[in-house]
Amino acid sequence: MENKGLELTLGYRNKTAFGLNYDFVGNISGYKNKITKLPASVILAYGGIVNDNILGRPINSYYGYVADGLFRTQDDVDYYVSQSGMGIGRIRYANIVEDGVISEADRTWIGNPHPDFEFGLNVNLEYKGLDLSAFFQGVYGNKVVNNTKQFTDFWAVAELNMNKGTRLLNAFDPIKNPNSNVPMISLTDDNNEKRFSSYYVEDGSYLKFRNLQIGYTLPANISQKIKM
Repeated sequence: MENKGLELTLGYRNKTAFGLNYDFVGNISGYKNKITKLPASVILAYGGIVNDNILGRPINSYYGYVADGLFRTQDDVDYYVSQSGMGIGRIRYANIVEDGVISEADRTWIGNPHPDFEFGLNVNLEYKGLDLSAFFQGVYGNKVVNNTKQFTDFWAVAELNMNKGTRLLNAFDPIKNPNSNVPMISLTDDNNEKRFSSYYVEDGSYLKFRNLQIGYTLPANISQKIKM
């Protein structure tokens, strides 16, 4: 396995004419990861069909079907390739190998958990007895698997006897809700929508406000009087 990356940290500290001290420190880092060698006996365990393995790709990359929207009309169903369980309101899977039938051969690489870059920013301000510090942190460009969708977007994919998520209330309906991207409610999983696909892979980028601290330092003459 090979990792190549770069990290940069930049800070600036100064003081204004009216007495505000400020200090900013930012950092950004990124890396590229790839698998460079595997024993011949296990190459096909990382990926799918012959010559479609993980060599040259990031470790833990996601491999599965490409969800290409929903079948919204009968014409969508009638003029598509053969897909077992297909029907109005069901997920349509991309025919990657273009052989006229959806099969395991249509699985492909659909993302990886490694971000393009990570970043952070520390802010420190001081004015007379007041001080403030804040910390922001985030990542950009990674993909995450949202398995919770099996419970929030489907009735029959996982645990039939459990409560479901409110996203089901926005499920596709050809008359009442034709623009929804949540598959139509079904009592059975004939379309095998529990299969791992890009439907469950989402953008994992985020920016978080991690910490905020505000303080006040008592004047020395007061803290000495109260013995602090």
